[in-house]
Amino acid sequence: MDAYYSSPQSSSYDNAIARRFYEQKLRYLKFTPYPDDGLVTFGASGTNKCDREVVFKYGDVKPEKSDDLPFRGRQRRQGTANIELLQLDLVHMEKRLGDDAKFTMARVVREDGFTEWLMEDAAQQRKVFEYPHPETGELVKFAITAKPDGILDYEGEPDPLLLEYKTKATGLLAMNGKLDRNGAQADHLRQVTAESLVFGIREGIILYESTEKPSWFSDEDNSNVPKTRKTWRDGQPVPDLRAFYFYVTDEMQNALLADLARQAALVYSGKVPRMTVEMTSKCGFCPFTTHCKSLLTDDEKAELFAAEQRYARSRQAGSAAHRNLVNYLEGVDV
Repeated sequence: MDAYYSSPQSSSYDNAIARRFYEQKLRYLKFTPYPDDGLVTFGASGTNKCDREVVFKYGDVKPEKSDDLPFRGRQRRQGTANIELLQLDLVHMEKRLGDDAKFTMARVVREDGFTEWLMEDAAQQRKVFEYPHPETGELVKFAITAKPDGILDYEGEPDPLLLEYKTKATGLLAMNGKLDRNGAQADHLRQVTAESLVFGIREGIILYESTEKPSWFSDEDNSNVPKTRKTWRDGQPVPDLRAFYFYVTDEMQNALLADLARQAALVYSGKVPRMTVEMTSKCGFCPFTTHCKSLLTDDEKAELFAAEQRYARSRQAGSAAHRNLVNYLEGVDV
């Protein structure tokens, strides 16, 4: 990636490659429903939802549509645009770097003779699983669908790699600090675990890119920039792109299958699970918040408000977990 973007040729695209790229995009500008087999189909990128959201989503509860803060819409648009440009850059690697291109986008020839790069819709697959419920042992049937951002070939190796790309708007230093401490995010590892089950590919790369870039020139000696905001260190820009290798183990796959079997059973039963404090950590992007709150029992409300008071009196006051709970309780009557 650095070799490509440091080249002056990266600022322009090869017309023939770009045309084929957008022709492939056009082939998938259509709606293709899942098979009507009555099975809950989990999207690989949506396997980190709380139990209540899963029941609402797959139980045909209509998602809520309401106005949002404008910058959030722009941020979503930016992420969508960035992945398309990254994919377009990846399919140019062979042309621009020649033999130095270690990673290339895998290809497949379709029945009509059109050669497609294996990315997103062109790579999408759905696979049915049957797995024991972790508590009852009863077999539960469900499906997983996955469309990775890319499937990569690596230097002629026989086994391909999965690629997932994530943009970060938290800033350069925040992104690097969190990745240095924790590595790839747990929910992103859960996503690629789901993809590994569908495609049978265990290895790959999660690529993070900060939408904030380093100062055009070094800011190390710029007294107007606080030390905590400097984007250059030791004469080099702070990385805006970080790649993490992963390998999906049997344990990771079995843990995910067990959890999805449990959640699928909840959907089939039609029962809304009890609301817990832990679930509020996943409410930020949930489109069923109002509906969820409307179903709270008096016991659930009492438990949540009591937990909020314990947070407020403890050393965890103001922590992420506390803020998540407070945000969820907004508008909830005691």
